[in-house]
Amino acid sequence: MPDYKTKFNQSWLNKLDSNGNSVKTWLKQGSSETTFICTICRTGDLDCSNKGWKAVEQHMQNEKHKNNLNALKNNSQLTFSISATTSSTSSTHTIQLVDPNKPLLFDDQVSQAEILWALKSVQDAFSYKNSDDVGELFRTMFPDSKIAQKFSIQHSKMSYVISHGLGPYFRDLLIKDIKNCERFVLCFDEQTNNQNKKQLDLYFRYWSSQKGLVVTRYYRTILLDHAQANVVVDGILGTFRTDGIDISKLLMLSRDNPNVNKTVEKMINDAMKKVNAELLNIGTCNLHVIHNGFKAGTTETNWHVENFCMNIWSWFQKSPARQEDFENIVDELNEAIKKTILYFSSTRWVLLGKVIDQVL
Repeated sequence: MPDYKTKFNQSWLNKLDSNGNSVKTWLKQGSSETTFICTICRTGDLDCSNKGWKAVEQHMQNEKHKNNLNALKNNSQLTFSISATTSSTSSTHTIQLVDPNKPLLFDDQVSQAEILWALKSVQDAFSYKNSDDVGELFRTMFPDSKIAQKFSIQHSKMSYVISHGLGPYFRDLLIKDIKNCERFVLCFDEQTNNQNKKQLDLYFRYWSSQKGLVVTRYYRTILLDHAQANVVVDGILGTFRTDGIDISKLLMLSRDNPNVNKTVEKMINDAMKKVNAELLNIGTCNLHVIHNGFKAGTTETNWHVENFCMNIWSWFQKSPARQEDFENIVDELNEAIKKTILYFSSTRWVLLGKVIDQVL
């Protein structure tokens, strides 16, 4: 029995859809004679060998197609540039917008909403878990919004969007900016995170020609098993090589004072000398020396005033009633006294004077 198959008919391009619009704005023949494609839905080859035109009509009734077609109507300058590689296995189609500021297709609008929410979550330090129920919240708040009905981003998807979607984009912008600047400072800090892993955070501080000011930008996080100096240096230099960052542009390191970091600075400086460059050395961080100097002087007095200041803070902090009484007294005295009891940190001895002034 012969195998009869319906072929794509060029006369179909003269037909109208249910709204009276010509289908030729989106209907094209596929890579074979028995297939068709929809350019606004960005489909691959759709089969019409059995149902013929009926297969095209079924696609027109698809909800996704209707939404994309409505977006097309709102953009009279939306044009499509189709480049097809005709073969027995695949076809490639490119869609270009004349004006990128015009409305997006429906699926792109949903993706845009999810991306904007991801950016908002990063900006305001929301937990990934906070996104688990936000889709249902938006559907309740905006029942007439088709975008809200399709909005879906849970904590796992949020993690992928930020780490693998947005992250590489912003990192590429940063690397491009770094390559265009004359010199930059590398800020790094190694610590143990809440997963009991060694975490090395890297930041760049540099003059951004794009913004016209000095900026500090997050670069990368490297997880380490052991944090010896050579491991830290290998991690830093390895990321530079991967991203094509010229080490000779490194001006200096911003770090704290542990001995391992002093060794890191020496090893990086040795690596720079191999390319006829050198770190700018202005000495170690003086803040630790100053704080420790004040600590030594205060300890010699045996006044133990720091303990008294911390007890005062705790006495007010653990009682809302005492806090309210303190604020009322300050208002009655009309004194220029801060209503918040200052907290003394045992590593910031220079600030002890401000705390004592408030107590007195």
